[in-house]
Amino acid sequence: MVGQNDESPGRGRHNGTSGKIDRKVGFLHTTSSTIPMVDKYMKVHVPGASSVHIYDGRVRLENFRSPAGVTPRCNLLRWANLADDLEREGCQLIVSCCSLMPRATAFAQAVVSVPFIQLDGVILDEAVQKYQRIGIVTTTERTIPFVKEELERRAAAFCKPIELVFGGDSHAIDYFYAGELEKHDQIVLDSVFALASKGVDCVLMGQIPLALLEDRLDGMALDLPLLCAGNRAFEYVRLLLETGTGAKETGAVLTNQEQRAES
Repeated sequence: MVGQNDESPGRGRHNGTSGKIDRKVGFLHTTSSTIPMVDKYMKVHVPGASSVHIYDGRVRLENFRSPAGVTPRCNLLRWANLADDLEREGCQLIVSCCSLMPRATAFAQAVVSVPFIQLDGVILDEAVQKYQRIGIVTTTERTIPFVKEELERRAAAFCKPIELVFGGDSHAIDYFYAGELEKHDQIVLDSVFALASKGVDCVLMGQIPLALLEDRLDGMALDLPLLCAGNRAFEYVRLLLETGTGAKETGAVLTNQEQRAES
């Protein structure tokens, strides 16, 4: 396992256990920094479930080498192969922990027979179902096409108009990977306040590492819903494990033509 801020294209596996539900959940990561975050929330919301983490930093490197909004073909295949590995290890649920990978998750859903979801999918659902003018914090411009696509797809399914207001600073992600987390966090908090001043109905913080700020955001007592892939997302994970239903809908399925265009 490479370190939290290691930029090398490392790979790793990690197993964790948290207590009452006799189930196994597989998590796919493109940065190792999301692993302790997942373990923290699993212990609170899904005690007893075993967690199997696979981290492959090559996926992030390929994403950042590609134009914004493009999922490289190699990452579609990697996500499908890794999901298959997790199912073979006995995972009853697989979770993607990268906000740049909804298309790859959708592609891989056809490979596995267990539910495979995007961790941020549940808060995207909530944003579209409950709100119209949605503020969105981003720390890299690369997330914008994917978040926009996923929100608009959900809005079309509900036949509902939405308005997207993006905010944030692309320098934040550089601080995050450099380990300068205070600078990263301050940029994110400033972005939340800036969006709140623009009359949005909610602030969506869909990038999965932003859930690390959930406790601080709760303490700010803003008179505005703040949606993070933290408590809400892991309550959904618990629900899926308990019911064994739901989860194969997350992500848009690419046509063969779209897949060829992204290769």
